[in-house]
Amino acid sequence: MSLFFNFYNHFINFICLVVLLSASFFYAQDGDLLIQQYDKNSIDLEFYRKLNFEVFLEPNYTNTVDRETTGKINLNFGTNVHYRFTRTFGLSTGLNINKISYKNSLETNKSIDNLKFVTIPFFVKLYPLRKINFFLGGTYNFYQNGFNRINKEAEKVEISEGVFANSAGVFTGIEYIIKKRLSISGSYKIQKRNYRNYQTETQNLKGFYISLNFKILNPEKAKNRFNGITN
Repeated sequence: MSLFFNFYNHFINFICLVVLLSASFFYAQDGDLLIQQYDKNSIDLEFYRKLNFEVFLEPNYTNTVDRETTGKINLNFGTNVHYRFTRTFGLSTGLNINKISYKNSLETNKSIDNLKFVTIPFFVKLYPLRKINFFLGGTYNFYQNGFNRINKEAEKVEISEGVFANSAGVFTGIEYIIKKRLSISGSYKIQKRNYRNYQTETQNLKGFYISLNFKILNPEKAKNRFNGITN
């Protein structure tokens, strides 16, 4: 339980940091300069695309929170839907395959667990800068299946039903726009459930995720209809 409250405190601190960064970015600028920037980018500010879709590939390094294990790298994939209510605020959801694996580090157990979840995220996106945005939210993770190996060369053994279960999670991260439809993001995720704490396996996992994202629709297409307007 202390782990949950520690992460909750970090999560709240991150939200405060994002708000402070956004506020300092806008209020630290000279008034005349800010007006000039708004005049120069008025088309961008008004004609951003509200609804967009993306697909992504997402390598991740995930490990258990409360067991003696060593995390391993996996490759995830999925899709998201983004809706921007304003230029600086939006909501997103999606669907992705989340693969997690780790090696047990006990003297009597060096086996590798491989798990697969179908994850539905729901998160807030903040757009304080043109090329950088922040996001934070939660997930629900539907456990699909898993298998165990004594070592890499050994045969896969399916993990019995009921050992792992569905779980909830939280995450936060930052995204950098490389060029129009292409972006890269990094995030930190935790998924947790208080379930069969007496067993060797755990439902409590944490990991770092790096995602390469591709927007399906051109974010600038909406404003291109007004290309007859010049600054």
